[in-house]
Amino acid sequence: MPTTRDDADLQASTRGAGRTAAAPGARGGEIRGDGAPRRRALTRERVVALALEIVDEDGLEALNMRRLATAAGVKPMSLYHHFANKTEILDEVGEAIAAAALGASPPNPAWQGRVRQLFMGLHALAEAHPRALPLISAAVLRTPSGRRWMEDLMSTLLGSGFTPDRAATVYHVLGAYTLGLGYARMLGDEVHTSDIVAQLAGHWAEYPGMMTVGLRLAVWDRPGEFETGLDVLLAHFAAQPGIGP
Repeated sequence: MPTTRDDADLQASTRGAGRTAAAPGARGGEIRGDGAPRRRALTRERVVALALEIVDEDGLEALNMRRLATAAGVKPMSLYHHFANKTEILDEVGEAIAAAALGASPPNPAWQGRVRQLFMGLHALAEAHPRALPLISAAVLRTPSGRRWMEDLMSTLLGSGFTPDRAATVYHVLGAYTLGLGYARMLGDEVHTSDIVAQLAGHWAEYPGMMTVGLRLAVWDRPGEFETGLDVLLAHFAAQPGIGP
């Protein structure tokens, strides 16, 4: 199934919503009338925005209270007026990301259409925040928005004739496909195509099939590929006995 307007709207809104907390100028200060910088107020929302910026730029391992305080222009202890610890901050970052997964489009009344919408939203999050994939993976059970996403998915499947076991299977298979592709893209981004070319130069006779396909192998999730795979999997589950339209 080709990308629909709903898909395009969802991807655009997810990229925007996933980064709304990290608004432009989150790290800067305002300018006073005398030209001197004015320190911005430290709020929970600003801390979450800055934490997401750090994760997006350098990964989860780069986030710590000292770096976050430096980005905010405050002392580390100031952060503890808003959050008990780093784990609580990460939970809020996960919620900020997960809130976009439900999307802005009206729910599709057909179960396949609604499940497709939900996983397109999840896929858009993985594209927008590849370094936050561990948070996204956990957010469906740990955060309020993630739980609403999961409740929507489970209610849709159960209401269409899926047994609890089959509903769990749908989530596991589609979730592994969606997030697994996200991890593959993240790892693929770390492989320099120039290195691959240099390593394979002169080896056509040994790897004729691989050389024919070439660098296409290093590009994960080319346009339309995710949607194609998702529709194949949905068609498989739709063919199960007792499943409604």
